[in-house]
Amino acid sequence: MTVPSPAALAAWLPEQRWFAGKTQRIDEVAIEARVPLGGAVLVLARVRLTDGSVDRYALPLVSSPSPRDALDDPGFAARLLAVVAGQERVGGDGGAITGHPTSAFPRPLPDRLPLRRVGGEQSNTSIAFGETIMLKQFRRVPPGINPEEEMTRFLTERTSFAHTPRQLGSLAYEAPSGERATLAVAHELIGGAEDGWSWMLEQLRTVTPHQSASLPSPAATWVALRRLGERTGQLHTALASATGDPAFAPEPITDADLRRWSDDVDRQLDAARVALGGTLPVEPPDVRLALAGLRGALKIRHHGDFHLGQTLYLRARADFMIVDFEGEPLRPLAERRRKHAAVRDVAGLLRSIDYAAAAGRSGDGEEWRAAWEQAAGREFTAGYLEAAAGAQFLPLAAPAFARALAAFELEKAAYEVVYEARHRPAWLAIPLRGLISAAARVRATESAA
Repeated sequence: MTVPSPAALAAWLPEQRWFAGKTQRIDEVAIEARVPLGGAVLVLARVRLTDGSVDRYALPLVSSPSPRDALDDPGFAARLLAVVAGQERVGGDGGAITGHPTSAFPRPLPDRLPLRRVGGEQSNTSIAFGETIMLKQFRRVPPGINPEEEMTRFLTERTSFAHTPRQLGSLAYEAPSGERATLAVAHELIGGAEDGWSWMLEQLRTVTPHQSASLPSPAATWVALRRLGERTGQLHTALASATGDPAFAPEPITDADLRRWSDDVDRQLDAARVALGGTLPVEPPDVRLALAGLRGALKIRHHGDFHLGQTLYLRARADFMIVDFEGEPLRPLAERRRKHAAVRDVAGLLRSIDYAAAAGRSGDGEEWRAAWEQAAGREFTAGYLEAAAGAQFLPLAAPAFARALAAFELEKAAYEVVYEARHRPAWLAIPLRGLISAAARVRATESAA
């Protein structure tokens, strides 16, 4: 098999949409493994950037001196799925690829499924096999199990939660040292679905600013948002159900957790200050008191990157599926797998509702958008609290939930400030408004507490 040279890969990688190091120059590319498969070769390449950071990428390449993505080749993609189906081990120079089907894998697998690449993804590449299977190949492959593989396998095989696509199997890279890394995950393909962000923008387009500020949207929108809240609460309940599995068993939230989470919020606020040139639009509040009400509740595995784009709206059923459990891809794998307060996911979705209101009705008045956002957030949160009522991952007192929610919204808004300052300055006003609002609510809880 002919593999492109490290120099050729260094020139090709920055042109790829999923390459995460576009703000730096590549200092070195080192090939760790080559595994021939389906007439192509899967290359594991370690990429060092000029800032000293190092990432490892999985590169399916056509056998050629010039880099070309083999995922465009139906034969190679079909071979990947066959490795999963057959629980195969395919060896190569520097390691092996192994397949790991779940109990949900379709048997027998239909012959000659038509293939198509799915657009829109930033950090991975997905291929649809007919209307049956979706295979997501991760491009950055740090050592260890990816939360997408771990959590969807858990939900598929060990819970009755039916509102995320069932995992059908996964592919792993196994190094000679015994190290294992997730390469790809296969899920059932959900037909007739649209992503929740697009659905929300459509709902906003149906509303006029002259409708009542107390209910400025068709009732069906509120019903759907309440349903999404219910599904989120049911997801957390399912994730908290494995008392005997160390990777998933809920654990009491300790003082050490609260200190770490408070420090995380403060660090994110510091990063936002730097991104804004040294000043924030509001004095940062002390979040320690806001989080203190979580003491004694349980920390659990959670989605970790929850927003409207991580949901699928099923119009025929007026229902939602929750997808993409990878976590924030740029965070370390160990951090993405760490247990946390469930309310952090709620905060992420509420921030997404704020973004939708701003993006979908940018020409309308601030007062109307704020009223719509608050009404939408109330419906989602009410559905969540109803579904999760009595769960030990929630604080016993409602005010403690509200205080923690404000603190995690502050953290998320600060994260968004950094992102928008770097990538979309025109959108910076959205997270700045969210940061000011969340800071005010955190500060208000100090006197209330």
